[in-house]
Amino acid sequence: MPSQPNTLYQSLSKDQILGPEHRRFKLDTLLGKHLLGQLWSATDLSHANAPVAVVVISPELMADKGFQEALKKQVIIARKLTHPHLLKTLGFFVHRAGLLLLATEPVDGLTLQGMIEKKHVKKLKPSQQRGLLMQVAASIDHYHEKTRLPYGSLAPDQIFINRQGGVKVWPLSNKVLLEASNSALTGDYIAYQSEENFHPNLLPINSDTYAVATIAYTVLSGKSPFTQAQGPDSRLSASWKAPQGLEPPQWDALLTGLDNDSAQRPESSAELISAIYAEADKPEQPEAASDDPEPNEPPLVNTKATSKQTNDNTPKKSRSVLPSFRFHWIKGAGLFTAGLLLGLSLSLWFFLQQQQLNQQINAWKEQAFALKESAQANALVNENLQQQLNQLQEKPTTLDPAPPPKARDAAEADANFAHFQDQLSTGVYGPEMVSLPAGRFFMGDQHGLGDDNERPVIEVVIDKPFALARHEVTFAEYDRFATATNRTMPDDNGWGRDNQPVVNVSWLDATAYAAWLSKETGQNYRLPSEAEWEYAARAGTNTAYWWGDELYPNRAVCDGCGTQWDAQQPAPVGSLPANPWGLLDMNGNVDEWVQDCYLENYQNYPKDGSAYSEPRCAYRSMRGGSWFDIDRVVRSASRYRHPADTSRNAWGFRVALDL
Repeated sequence: MPSQPNTLYQSLSKDQILGPEHRRFKLDTLLGKHLLGQLWSATDLSHANAPVAVVVISPELMADKGFQEALKKQVIIARKLTHPHLLKTLGFFVHRAGLLLLATEPVDGLTLQGMIEKKHVKKLKPSQQRGLLMQVAASIDHYHEKTRLPYGSLAPDQIFINRQGGVKVWPLSNKVLLEASNSALTGDYIAYQSEENFHPNLLPINSDTYAVATIAYTVLSGKSPFTQAQGPDSRLSASWKAPQGLEPPQWDALLTGLDNDSAQRPESSAELISAIYAEADKPEQPEAASDDPEPNEPPLVNTKATSKQTNDNTPKKSRSVLPSFRFHWIKGAGLFTAGLLLGLSLSLWFFLQQQQLNQQINAWKEQAFALKESAQANALVNENLQQQLNQLQEKPTTLDPAPPPKARDAAEADANFAHFQDQLSTGVYGPEMVSLPAGRFFMGDQHGLGDDNERPVIEVVIDKPFALARHEVTFAEYDRFATATNRTMPDDNGWGRDNQPVVNVSWLDATAYAAWLSKETGQNYRLPSEAEWEYAARAGTNTAYWWGDELYPNRAVCDGCGTQWDAQQPAPVGSLPANPWGLLDMNGNVDEWVQDCYLENYQNYPKDGSAYSEPRCAYRSMRGGSWFDIDRVVRSASRYRHPADTSRNAWGFRVALDL
């Protein structure tokens, strides 16, 4: 019944057991409301009764298909984040009655917002403020490093303060989740965002620097700079007043983060906070006792002793020479005050040293995990290839493999859909190319499934034939170039090289490879334009994918596309059927760099199939989606943008050739 999830949601109680059969959670304590639903401390009954936190998603949000798709992608992103101050995400689990549970590492329930409301943030000593802000900044910078995306929804209510571990920032972008849904919900994060956050254009990465700056302003002044109801005009007309006790050089540094011109802000949040505290540390003066302390909540204390808490809360002496602290357990709200001291009284030196150690340990863990996954994936690849071979023998007319590639013959290369390869100076052959005819097509989202950057739909005329690589450039092909030009070999993430599509390459790497091919062959190799890429991906169709408007198993590699590689790693090139023009993996597998400077929509896009360019190009376009993305992102019309000098393990490319 449609009302069953809502009824169950409203009646959730302590000791209630939720989750699917393979993962059961027992609710322990309701910690409070969360923007996405109810936040509970819980016990993971399926994993040695480990303590966890569970957000039970509200049924209204769960009923929204756009929210579901966005949540799935955000959880995939969050599970790959390994920073000690980003809340570790365990996954999402569907209860049989229709409720969705999002499980994370445990939290105590105290948030920075709670500290602000109770005026505890004003009681923090400068060293505690500094530690808190550095931990927040470092977590946001890690998010950028791993995702290459803006976070967009940083706010005090999404910054948890734990007794052990200090700051824990909520790892999912609530902005992305809510904007993907039809919900009227707007989070408190609006009060901390930059002016550009109110517009539909894609956000610059350092829009989060502004948010961190407003968090810093709030921590230092004790009050939020804006309200949730205030719009972008408030940012443009803001008259800032320096928080009491902040030195002029510190205030000047903070103002750079609050600049309405994103080009003037520091690129990283850690850079901003470091600049605020760039002055040599000064000895802290004794602080006056707090006026009118709240009942049962003593003023915060920062001492010079470190204690390690045992299960019975008995402090034991530590041999560490690092700055440390002690605290007393207090009933009620005093528990959180004591927890704050344990989480935030670490010195900056300790924080940075621990950060470096954690990152090194996580890198070792990731490497070991990747090697294990690679071994499992190789076994699955062999099994899948055998299945495909059986299918080819049963249905030779639909999946008949292409003829063996041959060297270029001028007449044959000009023939529509001919396959050929150009010879390099060393005698080996370059990528297998497919010649494509001139033609016209409608470019953009024709089904209402995409984003604003896929509109308006325009008719593009490709007036000259060209050739496109049959598959994505492989590690074997790229490594040949890297060896010849003494470039660093890109990391294969433990997935293998040879016929794996090359990943961890930037747009600059891709264009350098094409230039090298041109020099080696005497032909004009380059990256395809966005129009050429979509023209080839559609292969004469106007459906969402070349095979139709709905997913079909084993036609693409993505998160939910029905292959063994889904959301795990890219498949070896040619593992799945080609589109009607003989091109492989145009949808999914790895994102592909194209030539164009990114344009926010098609209003002024070239209609002749050429690449859009401008003198100062902040972002380059990317097409096709990847093994990492949900199905909507691997449509033929889907497009993204990233800085030209960035790379990640889901990004590759293929080359084009003028005929």
